[in-house]
Amino acid sequence: MSKSKKVVFATMPNDKCPKDWRAPDYYKTVIDPAKHMPLGILSLATNLKPGHEVKIIDARSDRFTLEETIYRIEQEKPDVLGMTAQSMRAYALKEILQKTSAPYKVVVGGHANEHPELILSQGADAVLVGQLVDVEFRDAVETMPKGIIRCSKTKFEDIKFPDRTFVDDYRTYFPKDFVFFKTKNRLHMVSSVGCYQHCNFCYMPFHKMKRKTPPSTVDEMQHLYNLGARSVHILDDNFDVSAGWLNEVLDEMDKRNFEVEWSGRGEIRMDDGLAKRMSEHGFKRIHVGIEALDDNILTNFFKKNSSEKRIYEFCNTMNKNNIDVLGFFIIGTPLETEEYLDALPGKIRNLRIKHPYIQILSPTPHTEYYRDLVTQGIFKKDYWAEYFENPVPDFEIPSPHSTERLRELRERVDSIEKEYVLENVDGDYASMD
Repeated sequence: MSKSKKVVFATMPNDKCPKDWRAPDYYKTVIDPAKHMPLGILSLATNLKPGHEVKIIDARSDRFTLEETIYRIEQEKPDVLGMTAQSMRAYALKEILQKTSAPYKVVVGGHANEHPELILSQGADAVLVGQLVDVEFRDAVETMPKGIIRCSKTKFEDIKFPDRTFVDDYRTYFPKDFVFFKTKNRLHMVSSVGCYQHCNFCYMPFHKMKRKTPPSTVDEMQHLYNLGARSVHILDDNFDVSAGWLNEVLDEMDKRNFEVEWSGRGEIRMDDGLAKRMSEHGFKRIHVGIEALDDNILTNFFKKNSSEKRIYEFCNTMNKNNIDVLGFFIIGTPLETEEYLDALPGKIRNLRIKHPYIQILSPTPHTEYYRDLVTQGIFKKDYWAEYFENPVPDFEIPSPHSTERLRELRERVDSIEKEYVLENVDGDYASMD
């Protein structure tokens, strides 16, 4: 075995990243207080060979500036620096690569999957490309290969779930206040990667889903419970696509006589029988991408396999079984009419969901929507390609909406959201002691 190394893992800070106007400023007061466990780098750390010293620098959750992140990395004097980055953090990644002195720097994540050659040119020693990369990262720490490493060896059944105790204090990741809903000591996990959908507004590099087994899923839920979590959120893209898999998870909970409040991020898909059983096993809420309440927009713009009728039926099923719904919506599509936008608040009310999360359509990197804006000439050049090639701080991509239109859309979002949050704060969703 190679000698013990000090391996430092870092997430990218929010500081100096591109301006994101998808969600109005109102959301910052609701979502920003929440910390999000860096499950990706924790999984890499957990699956290293024994004997290495590990340090986690979660710059994003801890609100570090870019300069502070670089300083903290340098203070640790790592032998290996592992970083995960999405494309919206390209500037921070480039700066950290060029201003830190670790002898071996490895990058994983969404940006790595799309731009490995570019990241190498900016100072990385190795870039891991793939859906799961834990085994290849473990081997890279031992042998320190250079260049692009295509990853296909890692399988869920061959790796351990992330050890949350690698962070300085996992209890700081328990939400301090309500974040749309009331819960106690919530921690996240994932049970699958990938999404079979091809929505035009979403970046998804891997459409083939890979899933943990039901026993290993419940193992991780129990691990979080033993750490003090009393609510477990499954942060998949579509955790509920397989009724058979969900029933096996419930069977496993029965075998162990294990009970916990839990929730998940999924899609408009669950029949009454399964919903009833899920509710009986502590399932309290589901986060789903509704996007729109208009069949023309759903089918012809978002390319969603959904319909307004299915959405109402799904929400009725959830309400009947006391499962709260947090629904994601998007406004600002070219197919919208003013009549649709005027009617939307009432339509959302008729769903009887607990909370709508509304965003403004934005040309985020690598999405079909953004590519269409370029190919159709609405954008005169490929702004994101230029940014990735030469990242600058606080970049702001032009809006396809006029200034006045963007203001009107923000006002519509604020009006709906403030009404819901005030209602929830005054009612049964007040923050916990």
